[in-house]
Formats: sequence, C-alpha cells, structure tokens
Amino acid sequence: MIKKIVFIFIFVIFILIYEYITMLPEPWGYFRYGWWGILHSAIVDPVILLFLLGFYKWIQWLDRKQVKIRD
Repeated sequence: MIKKIVFIFIFVIFILIYEYITMLPEPWGYFRYGWWGILHSAIVDPVILLFLLGFYKWIQWLDRKQVKIRD
C-alpha cells in the first residue's frame, strides 16, 4: 500500500513539473492557466489519477468478464 501511495506522489510531482515547464515564458511555455494555479493542480491531480486507475481496473474487469451474445 505504501508503494502505491509513493508511486502516485512521485507521479503527481512529475505532472506538476511538466505543468510548470509549460507555463514558462516563450519559447518554452505554451500553456496558460488563467485563474487556475499549480496549487490547484497539486490538489486535484491525485484525485484524477485515482479516478483514472479505477476506470482502468473497471475496463480490465469488463474485459475479463465472459460476454454472452444472443442470437
């Protein structure tokens, strides 16, 4: 369980670094948040990653489930 939490934490750090790089001035940066900030992303990104992981697990479960086709 600790490995999963550390993995998500490290993944969020990499996402935040990428978002920070995209907000640099021209020619490196190409993205503008407006009122949204890095702190907002730091709070929301782990939640989005957990939803994405849950969706992936659900799709795997659906794929393993035997499908019956009616004639």
